Amino acid sequence: MTRMLRTAFTAAALSATAAAKAEAQSGKGLFVGIQYAGASVNVQEAAEDLEFGNGFGVHAGVGLSERWSVLANFDRSLLTGNSADVRLTQYDALLRLHLIGAASPLKLFVTGGATARSANAGRDFESIAPTGGGGVQLFLSSGLAVHGTALWTFGNLTRANQLSGNTIDQQFTSTGTRVQAGASLYLFGR
Repeated sequence: MTRMLRTAFTAAALSATAAAKAEAQSGKGLFVGIQYAGASVNVQEAAEDLEFGNGFGVHAGVGLSERWSVLANFDRSLLTGNSADVRLTQYDALLRLHLIGAASPLKLFVTGGATARSANAGRDFESIAPTGGGGVQLFLSSGLAVHGTALWTFGNLTRANQLSGNTIDQQFTSTGTRVQAGASLYLFGR
């Protein structure tokens, strides 16, 4: 968890440093981007949690107005478990609302939606669960923005019975935590 906080702090510091060069942008239009993704999963009722791991991600979306955006996101991280490393893959469908900064280069936002996720390390888990979070976005030019985001995914991870040899599926309550630091290219900048 300490690494996640350091990563988030570093992303925020880099964003603040670049603020002097930033330009106001409406946030409307198509955008694509990449991001660093760090993740961990707290699994209740299971023998082990999945400790913080690093990864990457890509995203694409459309800014519907100065306040609303729709976003599709993909992340993959390698997490550390007690017995083996675990590859965690997450697909998000998110709605983003800019709370502050509609007319400025620095925009604060909240986001929410659904996440499909799977974890594999000789044992497969999968689920679709609600996701929420928030972050900050800084436009460096009319077509380029950097962002820092924190997301939490709640719900059950399900171990499929055909994979674990049991006759019924097993469900484990889990909370996934992610931090992202990345950049977005607005294809039709102001």
